[in-house]
Amino acid sequence: MRNEPLGSKILSGLTVKSLLTEYPNSFQVLDWDGTFVSVTDRFARFLEFEPKEIVGKSILNFTQEDDKENTQNTFDSLGENPNIVNFENRLITKSNEDVWIIWLLIPLRESKIILAFDRDVTIQKDISFEFLLQQQKYKSIFDNLPMGIAITDEKGKIIETNKTARTYFDIQDGELLNRTLNIRKYTLIQPNGTKIYPRKSSLMRALRHKEVIRNLEIGMIKEDKITWFDILATPVPIENFGLAVAFLDITQRRHAEEKIAYMAFFDQLTNLPNRNSLIDKLFPIFEEARRHGNLVGILAIDLDNFKIINDSRGHEFGDKIIKLVAYRIRESIRVYDLISRQGGDEFNVVLPDLSNERDAAVISEAILDAMTHPFVIDGERIFVNISIGIALYPTDGKDSNTLLKNADSALNLAKSQGKNCYVFFTEELQTVVAERLEIENRMRIAIIENQFTLMYQPKIDLYTKKPVGVEALIRWRHPERGLISPNVFIPISEETGMILAIGEWVIKSAIKTMRVWKDAGIKEISMAVNISTKQFKHERLISTIAENLKLFKVDPHDLEVELTESSVMENADAAVRTMQEIRKLGAKIAIDDFGTGYSSLGYLKKLPISSLKIDRSFVSEITTDKDSKTIIHAVSNLAHNLGLSVVAEGAETAEQVQLLAESGVDQIQGFFFARPMTSEDCLHFLKTELGISD
Repeated sequence: MRNEPLGSKILSGLTVKSLLTEYPNSFQVLDWDGTFVSVTDRFARFLEFEPKEIVGKSILNFTQEDDKENTQNTFDSLGENPNIVNFENRLITKSNEDVWIIWLLIPLRESKIILAFDRDVTIQKDISFEFLLQQQKYKSIFDNLPMGIAITDEKGKIIETNKTARTYFDIQDGELLNRTLNIRKYTLIQPNGTKIYPRKSSLMRALRHKEVIRNLEIGMIKEDKITWFDILATPVPIENFGLAVAFLDITQRRHAEEKIAYMAFFDQLTNLPNRNSLIDKLFPIFEEARRHGNLVGILAIDLDNFKIINDSRGHEFGDKIIKLVAYRIRESIRVYDLISRQGGDEFNVVLPDLSNERDAAVISEAILDAMTHPFVIDGERIFVNISIGIALYPTDGKDSNTLLKNADSALNLAKSQGKNCYVFFTEELQTVVAERLEIENRMRIAIIENQFTLMYQPKIDLYTKKPVGVEALIRWRHPERGLISPNVFIPISEETGMILAIGEWVIKSAIKTMRVWKDAGIKEISMAVNISTKQFKHERLISTIAENLKLFKVDPHDLEVELTESSVMENADAAVRTMQEIRKLGAKIAIDDFGTGYSSLGYLKKLPISSLKIDRSFVSEITTDKDSKTIIHAVSNLAHNLGLSVVAEGAETAEQVQLLAESGVDQIQGFFFARPMTSEDCLHFLKTELGISD
C-alpha cells in the first residue's frame, strides 16, 4: 500500500487519521475556515514553532499582513466551491522572517477538512525578485545614460531606444517606431557641411558589413539648429538584431572648439586676423609676387604714447581707441590689402602687388593722414598719432618672420626719430638690429658672469666745495670691448626685462659699498642709485631696498633714490604711492633729468622728494644759451621755494660752475670736480677731500 500514490489513497476514501499515520510529514490539515487541525513536525520546525503553538490557530495568524486578504478569500471560495486549488502566500516565522509557500489545497467535503500540501519557494522568489530588481536597475541605467542609445534589427529599423535618444529625436514614450538609422525625419550632415544621403550612410554600411564605428561625427539639423553627435556603433551578436548605436551630444564641445579655433586666428577685440592668421596668408602672397615680379609691403604700425592713455583713462577707454584705429586703418588701405592686430596697440598691414617703394609710402601716408582727425569717444575729442615701419619682399627678406622682424625694426627707428612718421627698413638698420641682438645675447651672459661694475661720481657742495654725496653709475666691463656705456645697454635691458635683475644688483652693490666706506670712516655721505621706470613699477622694489639696508646695516637716510621725471609722471598717482613707501623706509628721493619731461607743477609740490637734478643738456649750454641759464635759474627758485635742493649734472668748466652758482644751484656733479671712479679710487678721493686719514 505504501507504494500507491498519495492521491489514489485519498480518493479511495482513507480516513484522515489513517492518512496522518501513513504520511506523517506530508501535509497539514486545516478546517473549513483555515484553522490548523494538525501540522507536521517538519512544518512546525520550518516556522520555528512547536506543533502545539500552531494547532488550533488560523493560518491568518501566521500570514504576512499584505497577503491576509488573498488568503482569506481563498478559504472563503473553498467553502462555497470545494475544489482543489493552488495559491501562494507569505508566512511569518517566529523570528519574524518572511517565507514564501505554494499551497495545494484539497478539500474533503464529507469531513469538512482541507488537506494542505506546502512547498517552500522562498529561494526561488528571492532569485526572481533579485532578477526583477536587476532588470529594473539596468533599464533605469539604460534609460538615463547621458547619451542616446538606439538598437536596431538586422534591416536597420530602430526597435528600442533609451530616454536620452527619444529626447534627441523627438520620440514620445510608447510611440511605435517607424524609423531606420537614417533618421529620415531630420537632415543629417557631415562635419564639412555636406548632406548625408540615406544609402551612403556610414551606419548603414556598418550594419551591412557588421563593422564597428568609432568617432563618427554627424550633425542633425532640427529647427534651424545643428546638434552634433559623436557616434559609436557596434554589431549586436544576437539573431535578428543589427547594431547598438550610441549618440553623444558634442554640440557644446564643437562650439568651444570653433571658438578656440577662432581665437587662434582672430583678435577678439577688433575681429581682425591675428599674427598666426597673417603668417598663414603670407606665403601664397609672396609666391604670387615672385611669379609676377612685384613687391609686397609689410607695415608694422604702433600707436604713439598709447600706454599713457591706457593708464590714465583705463583699459576700457583704450579698447575703444584700438577699435576706432583699426577701422581707420582698414578704411585707408586698398580692398585687397590685409590688416591684422598683433596685440596691444600693434597692427600689421600686408600690401600685395606693389610696383615700387613709392606705392608703400603712399598707403602709409594715407594711414598717417587718417589719424590727423580726432576720435570722438564719450563726447571727448582724442588725438592719436601712429608710427609705421616698412619692410619689402623680397629686398628686405624672403620669409614672413624676417620681414615682420625687419618691419618692427623700422618701426622702432620711426619712434626714435620723433614718432608720427613712417620709416623704411635699410641695410644700415639691419646692421643696427644685428648689433642690438648681439648686445642682448651678450648681456644675458654678462649677468651670469658678473661682468657689470659700479663707478662712483661725487657730488660737490658749491658753498663748502666739499663732497656731500656720490652717484652709483653702472658700467659693463665687456671682456673684449672694455667698458660699455649704459646708454648702449640700458634701453635694451628695459625692453627685454633684464633691467629688473640688473637693477636689484645695482641696489645691493651700492648699499654694500656704503657699508665698506662707513667702516673706513666715511660719514655724512649719501649714495644715489638710479631706478629705471620698469623697476620703479615693480612690486619688489621696496622689499629689495629694505632687505639690503637691513643686510648691510646701513642708515636709510644715507640712501638717495633717483627717479626720472618721465617715469614719475607716467602714472603720477601710483608713483606718489610708491615714493611714499620709499620715504617710509627713511631714504631720500631725487628727480633726475628735470626739465626734459612733462612734469605738472601741481604734482611737483605733492611729490615726497628732497632734490631736483637739472639735466646736463641745460648745463652744457648755460654759457652760450641765455634761455638755458634762465631755465636753470627758474628751476632753482622753484625748488628752493618748495624746500628742495638743486643738483646740476655735467659741469665741466669753471665758467659753467660760476654761472650755476649764480643761478642758485646747491650741488654740482661733473668732470670739473671729479669723473666717475672705481669704489677704491672714490674712497681715496672722499678721504682726501674730507681730510680723513687712512
